[in-house]
Amino acid sequence: MNTLLLTVDSLRHDHFQHMPATQAFLDRTHDRAFATSTATMGSFPAIVGGEYATGTGLEGESVASTFENYSVGITTNHLLSESYGYDVGFDAFTSPKGGGETIKDKGAIHLTRGTIPYEIVRWGWGRYQQLQGFIGDVEKSFRPAEDVIEEFLSETEPHEEWFGWLHFMEPHHPYDPDGASVSRAEAQRVTRKVLAGKSSEDDEELVRELYAREIRELDEKLEALWEAIPAETRVVFCADHGELLGEGGLWGHPGKMRPDLLRVPFATKNAPELGEVVSLIDVPTILRGENHGLGTLGREVAFAAYGDRKAAMNAEHIATAEGTCRLTDGERTSDPDLERAHDRFDPEYVVKEDALREDLEDLGYV
Repeated sequence: MNTLLLTVDSLRHDHFQHMPATQAFLDRTHDRAFATSTATMGSFPAIVGGEYATGTGLEGESVASTFENYSVGITTNHLLSESYGYDVGFDAFTSPKGGGETIKDKGAIHLTRGTIPYEIVRWGWGRYQQLQGFIGDVEKSFRPAEDVIEEFLSETEPHEEWFGWLHFMEPHHPYDPDGASVSRAEAQRVTRKVLAGKSSEDDEELVRELYAREIRELDEKLEALWEAIPAETRVVFCADHGELLGEGGLWGHPGKMRPDLLRVPFATKNAPELGEVVSLIDVPTILRGENHGLGTLGREVAFAAYGDRKAAMNAEHIATAEGTCRLTDGERTSDPDLERAHDRFDPEYVVKEDALREDLEDLGYV
């Protein structure tokens, strides 16, 4: 049987509605699914390894290692590369750390990050991007979905059975969809301005529109994938975390234990029956149909951590150090069992600052 894991960066639970083609292809949506962190580095050891993050990458057994079929991994996030152990178990693996797609990435191979020559080139690249905004269109911030899909289909075409993992950066910030009402350069500029807290209401409304359009365009591009893979393929589709679009005056995905960040879209096809609550740590177990790491098919409580913050979630509530609230409306409530589970949960924390500075630069965090 073919098996596919498809992950989308920064996709909000309430924006999965903008992906009708994907929803139509998948046969079951799980409404109470939760991330293990509000950042990539805290979520993917769970998604790929079935373990809570304990460092700066994958340290447990990759689910890819458990499949005998030909395995292909294609990621578009600098934090999901060979440097962090995510290539282990794959026969073919592609990530941004393999040399990069842009002039900036290719030039950086020959320079040492942090040196004066590198900073000069980095400054020059920024000015080049600005100039391109006046005379043409700048490049998309990350490798586009259609390239990923084309490579995957080409790589798996000779093989009758395979395991695949595809990670898409749409809609990670800066939001710069193809069909925006402004140029790509302007979309990137306004997104960065809003995330930096230096924006107007009009800027914020534009950024929300750009974010939603990124998702709709991703869905349109995924149609080619859904049409190409066998109907009996087992598929798990999920986000690594959500995104804030101005709630509480916050944007992006800071390390806050909020439902908007921890509740994620999650859907499957040809997969085992699951309990009402799903955690990203269950993904390898669902892909295999048997226990892997700390995953389970019958979960009642999910957990998440970021730095020294943690959260526990069940089908109705989320408990954090600030108290317990309802998932539906955020109203304060009490859930003694969930609160006890929250207090007992004691992960080895991971924070995004543990990543290599160069990768955080490439993702726009520093």
